Amino acid sequence: MMLRGNSAAIAALLLFLSQSSTAFLAPYRSNTVNCARGADKASSTRVHVFDMFKDAAGAAKKNLVKSLAGEYDESAVRARLDGLVNDNPVLMLSFTTCPFCIKAKETLDAKSAKYTVVELDTDIDGKAIRAEMADFVGRTSVPAIWIDGKFVGGCNDGPMGGLLKLEQDGKLDGLLQAVGAF
Repeated sequence: MMLRGNSAAIAALLLFLSQSSTAFLAPYRSNTVNCARGADKASSTRVHVFDMFKDAAGAAKKNLVKSLAGEYDESAVRARLDGLVNDNPVLMLSFTTCPFCIKAKETLDAKSAKYTVVELDTDIDGKAIRAEMADFVGRTSVPAIWIDGKFVGGCNDGPMGGLLKLEQDGKLDGLLQAVGAF
């Protein structure tokens, strides 16, 4: 059966990766769990393969977004992005049809909060701004939301948990009030 053959190949690859000592795999190693059955957990190492694939996918997405942006003046676009973040107490980079962007806007609208939105799918520099965002905050997904110059994340993820997490934890109103967004 084909599935068993693929499963065996995947298991062999995982075992190989777990025993590899190359520098490439060093960030994905852990001394807590072992792939191989019956081995001594204290002395074994397991490769966090999913983390490796996640990192590779993230790098591939950043490269794709940069290639879609084409040629642009990186310093001018970066200066615009810096200005947007610094000049707007609440800034959201968005796509007009993104459901997470729509939800984030609805959350701020329900509070009657003042915020600035840059719709990257309609802005002349939108693709370039998104490409620079990859280097600026380490991600290309939207919405991307800043409050008082601090990147809070997206709708439900990011360094501060995202807009919905801040709302759920009762922190969003205080942040918005502190920057005069009410």
